Amino acid sequence: MKKIILMGLLALVSLLTHAQTDTTKSATADDNFEEFGDADDNKSRTYCTQKVSYLSPTKLISIGYEGQLPFHISSIGTHGLPQVISTAETHVNTFGGLRLAVNTPVISRSSFILNLGLTYWNTRASLGNPERSTNFSSINPLNSTGINATVFKPFDNKHFLIVQASADFNGNYSSLDAINNKALTYSGTAIYGWKKNDNFMWGLGLTRTYRAGQVLHIPVVLYNRTFNQKWGVEAIVPAKVNVRRNFSPSSYLMFGYEIEGNTYFLKNSTGSDLYLRRGELKPRITFEQKLTGFIWLSVQGGLRYNWRFDAFNTQNPVKDQKPLFENTLGNPLYFNVSINLVSP
Repeated sequence: MKKIILMGLLALVSLLTHAQTDTTKSATADDNFEEFGDADDNKSRTYCTQKVSYLSPTKLISIGYEGQLPFHISSIGTHGLPQVISTAETHVNTFGGLRLAVNTPVISRSSFILNLGLTYWNTRASLGNPERSTNFSSINPLNSTGINATVFKPFDNKHFLIVQASADFNGNYSSLDAINNKALTYSGTAIYGWKKNDNFMWGLGLTRTYRAGQVLHIPVVLYNRTFNQKWGVEAIVPAKVNVRRNFSPSSYLMFGYEIEGNTYFLKNSTGSDLYLRRGELKPRITFEQKLTGFIWLSVQGGLRYNWRFDAFNTQNPVKDQKPLFENTLGNPLYFNVSINLVSP
């Protein structure tokens, strides 16, 4: 699996080097689609596009940092036994890290679009009392390295299918060589939709997701709508919802929320399997502004609400399962700043 990740990185860099950005545009793994030019010359049949007027631009490359303000954390460890055998409590001074994403189209036709991407998220914690925080020693750092693919398949001028799949290695590894196959999680979404006009597209589907910190199989609703030149909605419910306020073609503000999370495999001194199920709800405000050409600045701020941050001995839930460590986190403000190369 380590070789697959390295080969994927090399292949994606090669694709970006040879991509023709004047005739193709990208679609992200979050299904935030922009218009693609027609790469084929099909005159006999026309198809709907991914474009909704004034939609936020698609990010081809994103480099950013996300951090949380200080908060308190406490833990009770039972190891599955009736009695409490360990407790820990400390203050977290810093909690955050680097976020990288690369997305590029590899096939761009009026009748079919395939987009591939790579992501890397890092989280490091600085604890106020490390000597009293043995329960938290295994969560530093937390890393997530993933690959994803998104297909947009229009059937005609009104109907389309979106299929998205991703695989992520989540854990406390410090290098690619230290990745364990037990750290692998995979997710997927399929949405059948209707393109009403250039201002409105929506769809219904199903997803397998770890956004809330553990595997869920739930229905989803895609809803992208522009009401006028100033206001619109971009949503994949329940994962995220944003109300968009456009100031100009190169500046906008979004109000909304997003659910994030995954399950992390933790190597620990006992040698037993330990999985951290991390889920976060983030109400936030995002401002994005073009700096020059296709380079945009994104600044985001909001509240990080702890949905789940507990440790178990299995990756996915089983009946009547109790946590090995049950953690209670404060809910601090957070910020995210990134520089992005967007599609033309």
